[in-house]
Amino acid sequence: MMSISLVIGTMIGSGIYFQPSALAPLGWNMVIGWLISGLGALCLAITFRFLMDGTGEGIQHNIERITGEVPGFLAMFSYWAAGFASIAALVIAGGSILADFLFEEPSTSSGVVMAFILLGLITAINLIGTRSAGRMQVLSVAIKIIPLLLVIGALTWFMLGSKPVQPMAPAPVEIDGISGAVALTLFAFLGFETASVPVNKIRNPERNIPIALIGGTSLVLVLYLLVSLGLMLLIPWQDIASSTSPVSDALATVLGPVAGGLVALCILVSVTGCANGLVLIGADCTYSMALRNEMPQLFARTSRDGVRYWGVIVQSVIVALFIIGNTSRGLSAMFTFLALLTTGGILVFYFLAIVAAIKENRTVARWPVMAIGIAFTGLAIYGSGLEVGLWVFALLAIGLALRWYCRRSAVRVPAEGIA
Repeated sequence: MMSISLVIGTMIGSGIYFQPSALAPLGWNMVIGWLISGLGALCLAITFRFLMDGTGEGIQHNIERITGEVPGFLAMFSYWAAGFASIAALVIAGGSILADFLFEEPSTSSGVVMAFILLGLITAINLIGTRSAGRMQVLSVAIKIIPLLLVIGALTWFMLGSKPVQPMAPAPVEIDGISGAVALTLFAFLGFETASVPVNKIRNPERNIPIALIGGTSLVLVLYLLVSLGLMLLIPWQDIASSTSPVSDALATVLGPVAGGLVALCILVSVTGCANGLVLIGADCTYSMALRNEMPQLFARTSRDGVRYWGVIVQSVIVALFIIGNTSRGLSAMFTFLALLTTGGILVFYFLAIVAAIKENRTVARWPVMAIGIAFTGLAIYGSGLEVGLWVFALLAIGLALRWYCRRSAVRVPAEGIA
């Protein structure tokens, strides 16, 4: 249950709640983008299933054993870098919701302060222990799907009552629009791979990791398709494009303002739960790299409860610096930039994992799934844009320099049992 909740909880974060605002002007390109991203994510999840060897050693172990140490490191480092960009985007989204609740006219600074408070809470939960973070995932998943089910219910009520639905935005269907939609919608699907990252933390990995990967991704895909279509048909696309919280605004229109407020609270829980899962996974990334002398050895230290505490602390500090460094963009632009940076970083991880899976698998029946996965990854890379590509390149260069330094100078310390 915790493994499936980790996948669903990390996938359903802020994307489905906030990205419709950026997607609404794209019209039917948006629908095609959701479909491509959903099917691409499902093919990638199945490809990851092909790659996992059932030992529970984590994805870096599996990429490394097939393609070598450097590709394994680049995959894990890019995933870790994408993680702290994503956490920054999530706590900013949560901070803006908190600021809307607490202040009549919230400013960028108030939203940033609330984001730091959320970040501190999530860090504290992860420092307590892995199971406490896991329990938070299960609880947050139960709460975060409530607004999505309400949107689906509202759409069903409209359709059964023969009420008029809204038209889509009149944007032409073209490759640039579709690729842009894919790059944006992919952010909402990020997280399906989280069950493959933890090192020796998932019981019965040969059975539970595939169930979490494929089952969790399939469920989220169905929810996203129904909810995104529901939003576009319930309220005018112009209102969605100008909304800072389209799901809560749509439900407030249908069910009243009280429902809209309750939904906003559910969304706050959603983004907090998603960020919580990413902090947990990020600490495992640095732990995995430290075991290979690719990160400073302090990241290999664990508490008596198995918490990779330095990974949690350092990642939270980097997230805070990311937020401070991007405050001049404003909350909305900051969220969009960090979402695209997350997508760009994680696409490196996906690409290297697919290459490893293709190299190892000789079963012809698996080739179509892997071919769709790599084509989807290429389309999303194109849609991410030049600025994001340059940022990702710079982060990878920093990672390789750090790996070279650690390999040259670090001395291994015991990975377990260090208080």
